Amino acid sequence: MKRIQIVVSALVLMFSAQAGAQAYPSYGYAQPYNPYPNYAQQTPAQLLQMGVQVLQDYLKAGELDSEEKILNFLDAQMASFFDFEQMARWAAGYHYNRMNSAQQYIFQTNLKKMFFSAFARIVSAYGDNQPRVTFLQPRRSGYNEYIVTARVMPSNGYPIRVDFRFAQGPNGWKVYDVGTNGSSAVAYYRAYFNNLIRSRGFNALLQQ
Repeated sequence: MKRIQIVVSALVLMFSAQAGAQAYPSYGYAQPYNPYPNYAQQTPAQLLQMGVQVLQDYLKAGELDSEEKILNFLDAQMASFFDFEQMARWAAGYHYNRMNSAQQYIFQTNLKKMFFSAFARIVSAYGDNQPRVTFLQPRRSGYNEYIVTARVMPSNGYPIRVDFRFAQGPNGWKVYDVGTNGSSAVAYYRAYFNNLIRSRGFNALLQQ
């Protein structure tokens, strides 16, 4: 799990670094993310800025007293920022088409829980040292796909490049992968699930 923890750690570092950095509109962390005004009309860069603000509002509220609360927050406020269906398709590969609709839903839910659980563990352990971060110019990576990159400089350590891969769907732009320094969350999960199938069989995908 080391690789995925590095990826998610970079994600947390980037979010945490933005406290007070820019005056984005304050939406209040009690409001779900997706219903924000004109969500579907926002660019990937604007959505990332909104996501940073949502998470920062929560971090500044000081409610990091349990992993369960963090998980509830992530599920309620940040899940619609990600395209977990696309992540599930890529992570499971051709095995995804072997599943019926109910199994696909279970697999997506399990994948989201794994991703957010890693996120929550790192958020709950995060200290007060704030890294420095700069955003790079978004770049097109394919048809209706963009990469928004942040360069994170921790107070102690080497710079970390965090790539947020966005794809446009009927509900606007969504993140379908997060990577850092050549590592990819989706690639990690695909290797993990392939190993799981080899060792325990196909049904193990639905038992995580």
